[in-house]
Amino acid sequence: MPRGTYALNLRLCEFSNDVLGFIVHPDDVTGTEQHPEVMRSIGCCQGPAGGDGLNLVCRDCGAEVATRQADCYTQNQVTLDPSAVCLSFSDD
Repeated sequence: MPRGTYALNLRLCEFSNDVLGFIVHPDDVTGTEQHPEVMRSIGCCQGPAGGDGLNLVCRDCGAEVATRQADCYTQNQVTLDPSAVCLSFSDD
């Protein structure tokens, strides 16, 4: 996903690690940190695969807000949980 853009994923495939929500570039996400449960960020060799649930939390309140995918067999992206976040642009 290019920086500064987003896409809405509403169609999940049972044979992939797709996550429902707003897909954004990892560098466009601010105010989050890795989930305290390390098992949520398991991957093969490069980073979290995203198959173990929400793995990013709000830095301020600790709410689960997104899933980071950055492994060797996944896209490098963050999928924001639509029920936990609202989209905001830098001009807002």
